[in-house]
Amino acid sequence: MPQRLLPALSPPAATQAVFAWAGRYPVSPGWFEVRPARVPRDARPVYDEDIDCITGYHRIFGRTALTYDLLGSFVAIDESREARPTQAALPDLAIGALWQPEARGMTRAGFHAEGAALDARTCGKLRERFVRLSRLPLHFSMEALADMQQAERFVPLHILRLAIRCGCREAPEGDYEAATVRYTAGITRRRVPALLELTVRLADGVILRIRQWHIGAP
Repeated sequence: MPQRLLPALSPPAATQAVFAWAGRYPVSPGWFEVRPARVPRDARPVYDEDIDCITGYHRIFGRTALTYDLLGSFVAIDESREARPTQAALPDLAIGALWQPEARGMTRAGFHAEGAALDARTCGKLRERFVRLSRLPLHFSMEALADMQQAERFVPLHILRLAIRCGCREAPEGDYEAATVRYTAGITRRRVPALLELTVRLADGVILRIRQWHIGAP
């Protein structure tokens, strides 16, 4: 007596090809930002010229200076050492070998900034936490990797990790190893607000799809 055939299952996640990013970034990673909800709105991004990335945030509240990492955790709480401003503050701060406190200029990412009054220890902590975040493993499907290789669709690896850590997570869809979960996060790209959506396979955390939509763009 012939046996009843069962519906074919999708190949297990472990047998599907996955890829790690090993190429060069097609655009500046300093263009991108994901601001955690617990970072105050008036905290200014701190751009590290030496690694071409925003590595944290800095805020002056009264006589107190507060510095946050990219996840919104405190890095330093100090007495403010900034002099009373003689001109309007720029929206971004910069650190790095070529930047001095209160100096103004154009960053390598293409936006104007002023030098942050942060000591070497605080700058080192920001970079240390950025490196720690950047080392978390990420893998991609062939489709997602193809998106990453296009300048208009590329998203830096640390921004993808922040979207997964800080973004909104929807309920998983699908059954067995084919189940997926979507993450959405508000980002900025070249100071233009956008919505980032990631589709991630639940079984192994592989990013299957990356989509961006500009918000309020002409």
